Amino acid sequence: MNGIIKIIKLTDNNVIIKKGISNFEKYYTSEKPSITKKVEDKFDSSLFLKKIENRSGEGGLRCKGFFRKNIITKPLISIVMPNFRGDKLEKSIESILNQNYENLELIIIDGDSGHNDLNIIKKYDEFIDYWISEKDNGIWDAWNKGITLSSGVFVGIVDSSSIMNKNAMKIISSYIINNEEIDFILGTVKKENKIYAGYRPNEIKLRFNIIPSAAVGFFVKLSSLKKVGLYNTKYQISSDYDMLYRLIEKYKMKGIRTKPNEILGDLGTSGFSSKHNFLKSLLAELKIRFDNKQNIFILLYIFFGRCCMKIFQLLKN
Repeated sequence: MNGIIKIIKLTDNNVIIKKGISNFEKYYTSEKPSITKKVEDKFDSSLFLKKIENRSGEGGLRCKGFFRKNIITKPLISIVMPNFRGDKLEKSIESILNQNYENLELIIIDGDSGHNDLNIIKKYDEFIDYWISEKDNGIWDAWNKGITLSSGVFVGIVDSSSIMNKNAMKIISSYIINNEEIDFILGTVKKENKIYAGYRPNEIKLRFNIIPSAAVGFFVKLSSLKKVGLYNTKYQISSDYDMLYRLIEKYKMKGIRTKPNEILGDLGTSGFSSKHNFLKSLLAELKIRFDNKQNIFILLYIFFGRCCMKIFQLLKN
């Protein structure tokens, strides 16, 4: 790190410009943002989580009186980083703080990982916008906490095993500025030296893997999320697919994909919903589709079709 961030100047609209760890200018404000709620909003936003007992830690620039504000030419983007003993935590944090984009906030939700991870987070306390370390109710609960704490126009999830490319937020901001009507952005990502890109919404009634990833490459407009609601924590796995289904099918939200060569970052070992066996994943998917009132005959088609394909693959191998 390059020492304490210093105020460079104060602009006419009360924006403080500071330099971060990469010596790149970042925007802050000393004005505490006012949070408003519309009647139709399905969750409340906040700048801080309510105090609880046995919290391991809390900090960041918000606790020091520095906040973010949206600027038309530099839309505010929020990144939520859930962490539980992440193997690349420090590298992941630095990949966000080193972004060559001025108006980006980082919120870390740590699931009480212990002293080692807490020491890493505290090392970057003067650069992280807000962080919290406390026990949670699983990955989706951590994602939801981070979303409710976000104040950006768009918000994305980047877990602590993922690394963002330096120009990732520059790419996302250009899509936000040039596509005012969109609700979410699907970015190209890398995993195990393979590139994943594209967006196939017409296939969602039969398959869920229609986007590159729900982390690193998935940025959603916060106002759209408030219409759709948070991730459903009743699903142990695949709650990210439930969110995607609601966005596309129930609320008819508009998405846009980035170009295949606009790689936002490396997924690392992220991909919680993809780490379970065939039958458990299939049953979880069918439960989500049933809860979202998808046609029962399509569900039967998916179940028997996938099982037959699985058996065929096993026999072939």
